[in-house]
Amino acid sequence: MVMIHGCEPLFAGIDFCGEYPKVCYQDAQMKEPEYLPLDFGGCFGQAACFRKTLSALKRFGKKEGIRAVIVVSDASEEGILKCLKNACEAGFEREQLRVIGELESIVHFVMHQTNDIWQQRVYLLEFDTDEIKASSVWVNRRVTPMLAEAQEPEYWHVGTLLEGNRDERLLEYVKERFTKEPVSAVFLTGTDFNARDYKKSREEICRRRRVFLGEQLHARGACMLAGDDREKKAYLFLSEQTLLYNVGIRSITAGREAVQTIISAGCSWYEVQESFEMLLYGDPVLEFSFCSMLGGKPVAAGMTLTDLPARPDGAARLLMEIHFSGPSRCEVKVTDLGFGEIYPASDLCWNESFVLEE
Repeated sequence: MVMIHGCEPLFAGIDFCGEYPKVCYQDAQMKEPEYLPLDFGGCFGQAACFRKTLSALKRFGKKEGIRAVIVVSDASEEGILKCLKNACEAGFEREQLRVIGELESIVHFVMHQTNDIWQQRVYLLEFDTDEIKASSVWVNRRVTPMLAEAQEPEYWHVGTLLEGNRDERLLEYVKERFTKEPVSAVFLTGTDFNARDYKKSREEICRRRRVFLGEQLHARGACMLAGDDREKKAYLFLSEQTLLYNVGIRSITAGREAVQTIISAGCSWYEVQESFEMLLYGDPVLEFSFCSMLGGKPVAAGMTLTDLPARPDGAARLLMEIHFSGPSRCEVKVTDLGFGEIYPASDLCWNESFVLEE
């Protein structure tokens, strides 16, 4: 683990899919995330819960070292931005946070297990009073990086234990789903899965599979993601928030013309906030390349700096700022900074939106 702002890192996973969050944390000395029990009685609204969570986390490390991943049930653009706004109002800094959906948290939990767990499809069964929420993850290992995929959850209506036949109904679902393709592991939450109440389904689920009981798996998966500081991950998960495009700009490096990557695909689109300075050579036109990680030909697009004062090559200093306003909409702002006293800044700026096909 690397130092953050000169202090020990503290990673947190915050599962806010229910009325109150479930929190897990991990510091540099811990081998895996631990559950942090908190009483949110008297907390009204998301911001109040975030405030209490932040206060609790500061018992284990400095605020500047905290990196948190939040899990939400509404992973739409609106839902994510609302969550970030509430967390920042509670005292978190924007750069400390990342927001993901429930399915993505499961993927990261599974992919941080040993690879024998996810050799085949992996199921997560979340037991409730009268139904079971069934989600699954599988990995395409034929591509680099590996592509982790998840199926939208199904809800298995099995009835309550008091109604009877819960074991038999679960057995029917398991036989139907697990025989379609191999399942290497199953994670169960919200149940003790005892042999008395689940005799038949227990035997079927455990047959030639690894089965685990656990809790707070969404928060644990989020915490594992927060602590994953590898620049190049061994796997990639595609969600509605995943940026699918590598963004490049045509440039001259060491006397050679090439496309320089300025934004890499695979992160969440709302996390992209890049800015840098550059010197202009040739015509006042910036040439961008958008290359989809799903394949296909790169998309070329140009941006003309209209009315930029004429200057010699290398004597026009530009500030470029890039962000995404949606998964497939890139926003670029360019400002003329001039070149010292010789060529004063013109105070001109240009804005362009590039809409990409998904």
